[in-house]
Amino acid sequence: MNIKLLMVAAVVLLVCMASGCVSNSKDAGSDTGSNTSIDDNSNATQNIEDQTGTIDNSGVSIGTMTAVSHSFSENDSQSTVYAIIGDLIIVELEENPTTGYSWNMTYSEGLEVQEDVYTQASANVTLVGAGGSHMWIFEVIETGEQSISAIYVRPWEEITGTEDGYELTIQVIPESGLITDTGTVTYNNLEGGFFGIVGADDTKYDPTNLPEEFRTDGTEIRFTAYPRDDMMSFHMWGQIIELRTISPML
Repeated sequence: MNIKLLMVAAVVLLVCMASGCVSNSKDAGSDTGSNTSIDDNSNATQNIEDQTGTIDNSGVSIGTMTAVSHSFSENDSQSTVYAIIGDLIIVELEENPTTGYSWNMTYSEGLEVQEDVYTQASANVTLVGAGGSHMWIFEVIETGEQSISAIYVRPWEEITGTEDGYELTIQVIPESGLITDTGTVTYNNLEGGFFGIVGADDTKYDPTNLPEEFRTDGTEIRFTAYPRDDMMSFHMWGQIIELRTISPML
């Protein structure tokens, strides 16, 4: 009888092992969680999660974003901005139609108007002659150099060339032209001190617009950037880039 019981127990044990009921201590401790990837060499690496993007006052998107919105006012006339297809260009200019003046806006074919609206500055209807602002939202639909141009005129008056004007240039590069990398923010004592980024393959980047909150030596980040080969820096350290998005490594 005891022999039969031992045989039954042995069979049950074999079945459990085949179905995964029994595991060794090494396998039981290898659960790395849903936020970890394991490569072919059994090396575990933590995934970097996408974050909701927001724009800070440096113009850089904090977090990962597919499309980025760029906002501009009168103070940004004659500026050049970099973008990719799908980005939004928001231009808001002061306007007072009660004087007869309004902005005559023109733009290149690589931009498409998504919104064109005037907003009065005050809801007080007794405030005669109150002005407001005119906002245009453009979507970038083509690569290459695009432009926005406007003059502040009375429609019935002849244009003299002395009118207030607004000019904005948009350099639209292919998405494949973006630099996408992970790296570490590094403080350099050269030339009075500045922050650079050392990429995953030790490539050195000299960002023109690193947000203040990321200016800490040793901060690990992921980022996308526009290569700015048209610029020169007295730092003489790494490739000059203009950051498009940035987020901390989690």
